[in-house]
Amino acid sequence: MGHPSVNGRIENTRLAAPSVPEQLESTLKVRYAAFLLAVCLSLTAIVIVEGWNSRQYHLRDSEVAMSNLAQTLASQAQASIKQADTLLFALVDRLENDGMEPEKFPRLQRLLHAQRGELAQIHGLFVYDEEGRWLANSNNAVLPNANNADREYFIYHRDHPDRGPHIGPSIKSRSTGEWIMTVSRRVNHADGRFAGVALATIYLNHFLNLYTGIDMGRNGVINLIADDATIVVRRPFNDAEMGTSVANGPLFTQLLPKGDSGTAVVKSYMDGVERVVGFRRVEDYPLVVFTALDKDEVLAVWRRESMLNAGIVVLLLGVLSVLGNRLIRLMRQQNNIQNELLEAQEKLIEVNHSLKLLALEDALTGLSNRRQFDVFILAEMGRARRTHTSLALLMIDVDHFKSFNDHYGHLAGDECLRKISTIITDNIQRPGDLAARFGGEEFTVVLPGTDYVGAFLVAEKIRRAVQQTDIKHIGSPEGIVTVSLGVCAYNQTAQSQPEDLIGAADKALYVAKASGRNMSVIAN
Repeated sequence: MGHPSVNGRIENTRLAAPSVPEQLESTLKVRYAAFLLAVCLSLTAIVIVEGWNSRQYHLRDSEVAMSNLAQTLASQAQASIKQADTLLFALVDRLENDGMEPEKFPRLQRLLHAQRGELAQIHGLFVYDEEGRWLANSNNAVLPNANNADREYFIYHRDHPDRGPHIGPSIKSRSTGEWIMTVSRRVNHADGRFAGVALATIYLNHFLNLYTGIDMGRNGVINLIADDATIVVRRPFNDAEMGTSVANGPLFTQLLPKGDSGTAVVKSYMDGVERVVGFRRVEDYPLVVFTALDKDEVLAVWRRESMLNAGIVVLLLGVLSVLGNRLIRLMRQQNNIQNELLEAQEKLIEVNHSLKLLALEDALTGLSNRRQFDVFILAEMGRARRTHTSLALLMIDVDHFKSFNDHYGHLAGDECLRKISTIITDNIQRPGDLAARFGGEEFTVVLPGTDYVGAFLVAEKIRRAVQQTDIKHIGSPEGIVTVSLGVCAYNQTAQSQPEDLIGAADKALYVAKASGRNMSVIAN
């Protein structure tokens, strides 16, 4: 405890109240600081909210633009394919009604050539028989032994009896080597058997030229994708990507299951870039138009605006910070003396706390001392009586310790006691247990909530641990340091005072020592 005069001065300093002017000045400073803080927080909040609203506006505006673009391109694709499909429908009707005799093919080929010239997007019109052989084409191409039975569209119509148009994957033309889209219809004999295929091919450049003319930024994309998730045409164009499946991409896993058109912000399956997208199915045909702008490019203008606004706010906050810093300096100067006094008070409290701990701790072993043990055992016996719970006590004595001291010296004896106290502590792991030095070479352990069986097991753990430490002791029959232990469980009827419980454990310890030492004995 500190000297009374020092304690009195600390107490007086802590309780002394500042004068009214000082209180008023301090209150004004605190209010001014709170006002500055509120202004700073308000400005920051306004900038954040406005910035977030602006960001959402830019994204939503881009989504609307992509939705409109997807709708426009879907209509364009539908119109281009419809024109080619209309020619095919008329061609199939002519073949099935007029027949497919060889003498009719020269006139048919002239007709196909004329029809192809009417539509700029048409690459060619072709007719194949049931074996895939070329019968007529609009390009006047002559390919000896040419056969297209291996093409996807031919196999499809050969195996499917439906009469509707079929759009196949993008391929390279065998006659010109150009990338084309195929639109085909089945031709039947009069009895319904497969008679061949009528095919219209559309230049992919017809779509690419249109897509390239649209400003999509540096990293935007436009895709025309088949219902089987394969890419028909993509801008920017890359030969290697034609026919690539995007079945696992967000368009087919997340967006199309919810509807035939829409917008979203998703990460690209092809290149991992996050984009603002719009999509729409092509009416009457198994195609989907997919348009997308790079999200980073969409938000580039928003970032510049946000940085400008943030700069203005930072400038204002800087001015306010200068004013606030000056105010804080004044407040710090005012509080320095008071802080120093509080620190001195805290140090005195820490010293008092340390002195209290020293008064309850054994200086040699670091265990609780006899004073702490007496307080603890009395409290735990009272708790056990109130709650009707068990309580056990161990009394521990180092065997032949006097001869150990006589032979090895008191310093070695002190070290021996420290080692044994460590062993005892290591073997009682519960926070509610207490290990104490009872006196000399005698220790005690209080085990709340433990009966005599559990206490005996703890006693044996300690005894074996000491034995296994193998501290040499020439004066012991074992040749090493050992301990004897008395174990006693609290009996509320027979033991009303701590001395009764301690005495019972001490008697058990006496029996252990009289019976040869290095053993644990339970009190009767």
